[in-house]
Amino acid sequence: MAQLPTTGNRSALNQEIIRAARRQRAARLYNARKERWSFRWRRLRRAFLALFGIFIVALTAGLILGGLSFVTTVLTTLLAFAVFIVLSIYPSTPKLRAEHLGSASLPELAGSTEIWLENRRRALPNAAVDAVDMIGVRLEQLAPQLATLEDTGPAAREVRKLLSEHLPSLVDSYARIPAELRNKPHAGGSTPSQQLVEGLNVIAGQIEAMSLDLSRNDLDALATRGRFLETKYIDARDDA
Repeated sequence: MAQLPTTGNRSALNQEIIRAARRQRAARLYNARKERWSFRWRRLRRAFLALFGIFIVALTAGLILGGLSFVTTVLTTLLAFAVFIVLSIYPSTPKLRAEHLGSASLPELAGSTEIWLENRRRALPNAAVDAVDMIGVRLEQLAPQLATLEDTGPAAREVRKLLSEHLPSLVDSYARIPAELRNKPHAGGSTPSQQLVEGLNVIAGQIEAMSLDLSRNDLDALATRGRFLETKYIDARDDA
């Protein structure tokens, strides 16, 4: 019978994962940015195809009708460029601000979240570095799985809630605390910095659990995980 890993063994394994994550940090961020640029290129390609299609239709109509009037040619040109501009900027690439993470497409969400969290790294205490690196590893693991997930399903809603609501809320609420109060114990005896690290570790664990659910195609289990985070950390923080 296989022996389950002890707490000490799991902690050592996590530390090894974190060390590997730091070595691969540049590559992970490059992949996250590359996914965002891939989205932009797909959008630009669609705009060029639409522009080409309009000119082909206009050319065909001109051949059939024996030519187009000057006004029609000008209006067609203006229409083509208007369509090109609209399609080249819409849907917009999700901005790396917390309030806009919710608008990211599922295939982009993990990469966008990782870049956003990386940009917030300097605002976090040194004690949170390991948790941030672990979240980065879990997001990279989750990213290809999100590309196959139905965007309107309950599982997708829970993933979005975790990455675009719970995580930004946790980080931003800490950042709003004055620096001189972040290491002073509050209700319950823990400091805001300790609460932040605990919350980040919980989120890293939840991302890993969601990834496992997706690998097992257990979407029902994934859809109910959001409440675990709320009872484990969010509600406890509010009570404190």
